[in-house]
Amino acid sequence: MPEPDTYNADSLLAEADSLFQQQDYENALARYTQALESGRKEFNRPVETEALAQMARVNIATSNLDEARKWLAEAVKRASSNDPLGWSRYLSVKGRLEWKDNDLKKARTTFDEMYVYCNTNALWSRAVDACNMLAIVADIPEEQIEWSKRGIKTAEAGGSEHWLGPLWNNLGAVYYDSKQFDLALDAFLRARDYHWQYSNETAKLFADYHVGMAYRAVGQVDKAGQWLRPVLAWAERLENHSAIAQACEDLGEIAISAGKKSDGLALLKRARDEYKTAGFDQSSPEIWANINNRLKALGQ
Repeated sequence: MPEPDTYNADSLLAEADSLFQQQDYENALARYTQALESGRKEFNRPVETEALAQMARVNIATSNLDEARKWLAEAVKRASSNDPLGWSRYLSVKGRLEWKDNDLKKARTTFDEMYVYCNTNALWSRAVDACNMLAIVADIPEEQIEWSKRGIKTAEAGGSEHWLGPLWNNLGAVYYDSKQFDLALDAFLRARDYHWQYSNETAKLFADYHVGMAYRAVGQVDKAGQWLRPVLAWAERLENHSAIAQACEDLGEIAISAGKKSDGLALLKRARDEYKTAGFDQSSPEIWANINNRLKALGQ
C-alpha cells in the first residue's frame, strides 16, 4: 500500500472515515489532518470541510468537547450549502455537538435540516444518519419510534443496510423503555442480525446482550440465561466493564428469581464494582443509583 502522503485528498478522507468507523480515533485524526492538508493543496474545498468537521467529531467521540468546538468553528468557515457532501457532514457534527451539550432543541432543528437536505440531494446514507440521530434526540417515545421507522425504511430503500443494526437497536430501546417488551425483543433480534453482518465485535457483543436482556423482560428467563452467560464470558475476554456489569446485573436478578439469593447477590455486587470501573458513577448516575438501591433493598 502506498504511503499516506502519496494519496490524494479524497483517498485520505476515505481512509480516515474507515479508521473512524473502526473506532481507531488516534489514527483517524491523523488521517483527517492529512486529508485537510491535501485538500488545501488541491483546492478541494469539500474535503477541507469534511475533514475539519470530522476532526471535531473525533474529539466529540473522545469527550474533548472544547477541542471539538474549535474544529467545528473552522469547518463552518469552509462549509457551503452548495457543497452537499461538505454541508451534510458539517450539519451531522454540529447536531452531535449540540446533543452532547444537552441542547436537544437545537440538535433536533439541526438534524431535521440535515434530513431534508440529504433527501433533496439524494444522500441516502446520510439521510439515515439524520433519522438515527433524530430518534435519539426526540423528546417523546412516539417521535423516537417514528424517526427510527423512517430511518429503517430509508436505509432499506437506499441500500444502506449497515445502518439497520443501530436503527433496529434504537427502536428496541424505545420499546423496552416503554415496557413494550415483546416489540423490544423482536427489534433487538432484528438488530442482532444486521450487527452480525456489518458491525464490529463490541457492537455484536451488545447486540447479543440486548437479546438476552429482552428475553428476561418477557419472562423467558431460561432463554435469557442462554444468551447472557456467553455474553458475560465474551465481555470478560474483551475486558468490557460496561458489558460485564450489565450481564452480571441481569444474571444476578435471574438467580434471585430462581431462589438462589446468595449467587444473585454476588453477581449484583460484581455488577456494582464493574459499573464503578466503567465510570457509571459519573457518566450514568441513574444506573449507578439503581444498582446501589437494589442492593440496599436486598440488605447489602
